[in-house]
This record gives sequence, structure tokens and C-alpha cells, in this order.
Amino acid sequence: MEKKRAVSDAEWYCRKDPEEERFYEIFFQMCRKYRVRWASADEKERQFIEEVTRVTYERERAVRLGLPLSEVRPAFSA
Repeated sequence: MEKKRAVSDAEWYCRKDPEEERFYEIFFQMCRKYRVRWASADEKERQFIEEVTRVTYERERAVRLGLPLSEVRPAFSA
């Protein structure tokens, strides 16, 4: 019989989510591209980076999964 091993707290904490990793890669890429330092950014700069990151990530993910790009909410729309 195969025993199921319990996942330790440390193992759970250290696990990496590939989607989250990709989101943050894009986030940091956008910060560099638009020369925004997150720690000193004002509210408008932060909103801009968050929205550009969201759209870029969602479009890339749609392409990877074969989903229509029309399903991605356009930037700065409610």
C-alpha cells in the first residue's frame, strides 16, 4: 500500500505557482519598461503598471490556452 505523505508547512510555503511567477515576471518587466520604481511610485503610476501588467498577462495567457483575445477586458475599462 502506498502511503500519502503529508505536505509540510515549509513545503507548502515554498511551492511555486507558475502562473503567479509569470504574472510577476511581467509586472517587473513593465516597471523596467516604463521606468517606474514601485516603492516610490504615486497612485497614478501604480494603477498604470497594475493595469498594463493585467492586460499583458491575460492576453499572453489567452494565447497559451487557445482562448479568444476578445475575452480579455481592455485596459482601463470598467
